[in-house]
Amino acid sequence: MTDTKRTVDTIDQQSDNIGRLSQTENNIINYRFVFRRLLSLDDENKPVTDRNFDKMFLLCKRIFSADAIAKAFLYFCLNGAATAWILQYKLGLTEPTAYRALKQLRTLNIIKPAVKLPRSSDSKGGPRPVVWSIEGARTDEISEALKLHTRALSPKYRIAEEAAQTILDNYMSKKASVEISYKEIVVQVRLMRMPFNTSDIADLAAQYLHERGIKVWR
Repeated sequence: MTDTKRTVDTIDQQSDNIGRLSQTENNIINYRFVFRRLLSLDDENKPVTDRNFDKMFLLCKRIFSADAIAKAFLYFCLNGAATAWILQYKLGLTEPTAYRALKQLRTLNIIKPAVKLPRSSDSKGGPRPVVWSIEGARTDEISEALKLHTRALSPKYRIAEEAAQTILDNYMSKKASVEISYKEIVVQVRLMRMPFNTSDIADLAAQYLHERGIKVWR
């Protein structure tokens, strides 16, 4: 029996009883292990790509019937922590849907509040944002969620991440090495005709690529 077949069998066995998942913390940790194992994420610094995420979605739907809850659960399994805004930004969920998914996962004792964030200066009121974490989440995963939430509020950062991801998909995939010069990033950003100042977007894109293990030469 292959490792993949064995881990899929584990999912089938555990998804037969969602009540046990909600009651046993070890089961949640096991789910994290299973999903990361199937995605070959043994390297903690290896990024989770959209393709890998989609690859796991159908398996996750064996646990939850609602797409939004399945996606949110999978995101927590792979990343450890998130805010409602992160789920909207990364998964394309509407605000009400993101909050419903969080409420359901909390009801099942799958996630818990980790950090309550201060309101932004332009906030119009309402509850303060909360970083939610899954059982077994590491401190650095919670910190990363906090950082991502803050960054993702900036339209400039979201544009830069889009640019960096395009460089990864359409430019870096054609290179044998995992390095790029800052000048090459600037050229690619200009070709994309992104809004905002080119150097600002290039700087943020370079940071994004560096955090994903790409060597950026200045």
